[in-house]
Amino acid sequence: MGVRQLETTLTEAAAPARISGSAALRNELKYGLRFLVRHTLHYERRIRALLAQERWPRERLDSAADGLLLDTLQAAVRRIPRYHSLKAHLSVGNVREALAEHFPIIDRRDLMVRPADHFPYESAPRPWTIVGRTSGTSGSPLQMFRSLESVLWENAIVERHFRWSGYRPGMRRAYLRGDLVVPIDRASPPYWFHNRYNNQLIVSSRHLRDPCVDDIIEALTRFAPFMMEAYPSTAYELALLLEQRNSFLRIPYVFTGSEPLYPHQRQLIETRLATRVMDHYGMAERIAYATECEYGNLHLNTDYSYVEIVDDDGHPTDDEGYIVGTTFHNSVMPLVRYRMSDRTRWRPGSCACGRTYPMIEPVSGKFEDTLFGSQGQRISPSVVTFAFKALRGIKYSQVAQIGEGLWEIRVVPEAGFNEAERDRLIDNVRKLVDPGLRVVVREVDEIARTTAHKYRWIVNESGHDSKSTGEFRPRTEDPKSAVP
Repeated sequence: MGVRQLETTLTEAAAPARISGSAALRNELKYGLRFLVRHTLHYERRIRALLAQERWPRERLDSAADGLLLDTLQAAVRRIPRYHSLKAHLSVGNVREALAEHFPIIDRRDLMVRPADHFPYESAPRPWTIVGRTSGTSGSPLQMFRSLESVLWENAIVERHFRWSGYRPGMRRAYLRGDLVVPIDRASPPYWFHNRYNNQLIVSSRHLRDPCVDDIIEALTRFAPFMMEAYPSTAYELALLLEQRNSFLRIPYVFTGSEPLYPHQRQLIETRLATRVMDHYGMAERIAYATECEYGNLHLNTDYSYVEIVDDDGHPTDDEGYIVGTTFHNSVMPLVRYRMSDRTRWRPGSCACGRTYPMIEPVSGKFEDTLFGSQGQRISPSVVTFAFKALRGIKYSQVAQIGEGLWEIRVVPEAGFNEAERDRLIDNVRKLVDPGLRVVVREVDEIARTTAHKYRWIVNESGHDSKSTGEFRPRTEDPKSAVP
């Protein structure tokens, strides 16, 4: 679509905008300009090249990654003050060794405490700089600078994942994440916006509630998308509302990401909403990207970034460790050996899908999404789900660690939730998760979401050590002060 065609489309959109307010026109401008920037003549070529190389022999993939890593390290030396004085000789032949020897592991704290060392432009973006921001689920929002080239590569790599399902440009797709496409206080449909440029129905996740959801279900049924992009929590919320109505949607594929996807969520989403869920792992820092294939394996995209898995001391490990990544494609602000608090391990072997990218195990969440048992051991969220099976009257819930060996389970109750169900929940946690845990159940009217409208089912509010290593460190308050 050219500029003239976009201008014509925006003019035509002005009439409905006068009726429904300025939101429609803003949406037309936003998604129209986004389409113009992203969908250039080179867009499809990028995707086809990416699809072709995902089945290369591993040696060829590694060689290509070394070239991208070299470009990143050279850009880091030019752009990032911390590396200006680096004297190491960098070449494709020694780039991985040079990375490990001369570039220390950094984390979020380094960027926040010493921005002048880690940001270009004296940490102040230029007028032309693209600024990306984390959602702040850890309590510390962070901004990164991005090049236009990195944005284009990001979108091409995301699009490649969609193609794994058989999706092709022009097919209908739905979107249920955090976009504010209609006013939050709108009390009548539409609770969605049709992005005609991508044939995309963008649904307001803020309106996933009883007075509005029947109209949303009807709109999705009429639109009949081939795929939907969603947070796990928003897809799960829609699936719960469908379950309450004994209704179904049949969307062939739902692509989830940006939050942990728990087994109980996947099960209900695939029962009520989708034929198949395909998850991905990524983050705003863009230092790692892993995509689930049709066989359920999580493939690390080695043309996206260079990823290491390290132990608590920063050494490579084949056991579970922290994800450390180095960005590719972003010459404006390359992040080098940036450590997440997410953890995973390498999965050996090859995948029946035929893609040669290395595989990793499902990623365990950040410290802020990690629960610990009565002896300080990590508790898998998948294990916690067993405590909720067969319970009645729970609309939504959140499991929070509020002290050492102390959990608070917040419940938005429905009809059927009573003292007996509360006791069953506590008893289930002790029988199925950890007998030594102290558990309190608190009924709440709603469970708060983040500013990006993400919902966190597991949350750790106990505090942690000053080095952000993920080591458990309880709060100092008296746990008896928790409201039962």
